[in-house]
Amino acid sequence: MTMRTRALATAAALVAALLAGAAVHAAGPAPAGTITFLSGEAVRSQGKTREVLKLGGSFFQGDVIETASRSRVELTLTDASVLRLGPLSRVELDAAAFGATADDRKVSAKLRVGNVWASVTKALGGESRFEVKTENAVAGVRGTTFRVDASKDKSVVVKVYSGTVAVAAGPVPRPAHGGAEGTEEGKKEGKKERRQVAGPQEVTREQWEKIVTAMMEIRVAADGTPAEPERFALAQADEWETWNRERDAATK
Repeated sequence: MTMRTRALATAAALVAALLAGAAVHAAGPAPAGTITFLSGEAVRSQGKTREVLKLGGSFFQGDVIETASRSRVELTLTDASVLRLGPLSRVELDAAAFGATADDRKVSAKLRVGNVWASVTKALGGESRFEVKTENAVAGVRGTTFRVDASKDKSVVVKVYSGTVAVAAGPVPRPAHGGAEGTEEGKKEGKKERRQVAGPQEVTREQWEKIVTAMMEIRVAADGTPAEPERFALAQADEWETWNRERDAATK
C-alpha cells in the first residue's frame, strides 16, 4: 500500500468514525415510552425543551409532564406499565430505566399535584423498583394497580385496587418487606435470616411505613401524618376511577 493509499484509508476511517458519532448523538437517549391516549392538551418539558404531546409520540426520563384542565394522558412505559395523568396534574419522571429483564426496572415519578393512576406490570424481584412520590409520601410497588391523589395543600390519598403497595415517608426499603425468607434466594436456600430486633421505641413521622393491600386506602395529612389504612368501596360517581378501570380492562 502506497503512502497516498494509506492516507486516503486513514481519512476515510476518520470520516466514518465522525459520522457514526454524529449518528449516535443525533439519536439521543432512548424513549422511556409512548403516548397511547391523549384527550385535551398536555406538554412535556426538560431543560429548555418544551413540547406539546401528541398521540404516538415519545417521552423520556427526566421529563416533566403537565396536563391542562379537562385533559388526561396515558403514558405506556417500555415494560408495558402504564401511568395516567388526570386534569391539571404535574409529574416529574425522575427515573425510567429498563434492563434486559423485568428485574432491572427502575421507575420513579414525582407527583407534584393532581392525579396519577398506575397499572404496573409484575416484576420478579431483584432490583426492580417502581414508585410514585409526592411531597409527603412514597408508594412503592412490584406489580399492582393503584392511584395517587396529591392536593395543593400537600395532603395525599393512595388507593390500591390490586396487589400490595408500601407507602412510606421516604424511599421504600429494599427488599420491600421481610428478611431472607421472603426472597427467592432465601426460599431456594431454605434458610431464615437471624437478626437482632430492637426494643419498643417511638416511631417518628419521618420513619413511618404502611402496607396497603387491595381495596384499601391510606390518607396522609398535609403535615405528613399518616392515617391507618382502611377499606374503600368503588364509587360510581368517581368518573376518574371508572374511566381508568374500564381502560385497564380494555387494554389487557
